[in-house]
Amino acid sequence: MTDNDNMLSNLVDPLILEIYLYKNNYKDRLLISELKEKARTVKIPGMENHSFFVNVEDMIDILHGKFEKDIIELNSTSSESLANNVTSIYFIESMLNAFDKIRYFKICVSDAQNFSRKVNDTINFDFKVIHAKIDFTSFCSEESLNIFTSLFKKVGLYKPKKFEKCPYFEAEYVDIVTLMVNYQNSLEEEDPDILYVEDLFTIFGSKVEKDNPVVLVVIEP
Repeated sequence: MTDNDNMLSNLVDPLILEIYLYKNNYKDRLLISELKEKARTVKIPGMENHSFFVNVEDMIDILHGKFEKDIIELNSTSSESLANNVTSIYFIESMLNAFDKIRYFKICVSDAQNFSRKVNDTINFDFKVIHAKIDFTSFCSEESLNIFTSLFKKVGLYKPKKFEKCPYFEAEYVDIVTLMVNYQNSLEEEDPDILYVEDLFTIFGSKVEKDNPVVLVVIEP
């Protein structure tokens, strides 16, 4: 969670995160075992040994049951020595504190013999956003909300029905980008919608662009 591509916009709420745990790391192996034994996991057909989903409530219970001592110790460790002692437990706890709308983790279990979370002398715990929510009504002015609502309607992403209120839509981010870029390319150079589309991409941010999650977009109160 260090480089710019891994910095998630604070306007985006991740709902499902994918993380990697390593069988050949002692703490990761303990956590994998606890999750498989005590959590209500959802297994992926054909990949039962390598990936599964766990709901956030079970993750919290296990972290603060089996690994409470680890969390306390790591939270009291100085930043200078943290890099040599940090574990997946610390990073997952940090993610839970940072992202309060998480519903599930997708756990990918790796058999890699050689791995390191240190990149360029910095500890890195990568994660992928699989499903996210962005609520434009929570941060946009009325004017901005009208502009973005109009954009989503123009490209066919948001199709409200007259007698059935549905203030949101869902789409893969790559589909949002494709439709918006095609729309941009159809405009005259001086059309203000060109800049509004760029504003939209900025709001979603580079992490969403990199991970290409399914995005739940709330566009009306």
